[in-house]
Amino acid sequence: MKTTIQKLSLTFACLTPLIFMSGCAITNHAREFNGLTTPYGEASHLNTSKYALHILFGTYPLIGDASIEQTVADFTLAAKKDGASQVRIVQSDKMNWWFIFPPFSFLLTPVSTNVAGDAIR
Repeated sequence: MKTTIQKLSLTFACLTPLIFMSGCAITNHAREFNGLTTPYGEASHLNTSKYALHILFGTYPLIGDASIEQTVADFTLAAKKDGASQVRIVQSDKMNWWFIFPPFSFLLTPVSTNVAGDAIR
């Protein structure tokens, strides 16, 4: 009985920070190209990462939305704020972390996505 309570306490302690970190998006900018340009003109590099808590193996958003669609929307919004008239997405990735705390993470699944590309002015 004591070990079951300890396991549940440990799982709760590990999942609690995930709940509070869910729904956040982080965008990093790189503007220094040492005087070089891209074939499309002057650009800055953007990398948008998004973290959320979904349910049922990452199928449906619960807290935040870490779908590729929403992350691309956040990426293009950051590009507009950076003064871009075009974007070129070079990489995108989505990871459902259902396997980290089974069986709890089968129901409440942390999800992370990443979109990287150039904001072209």
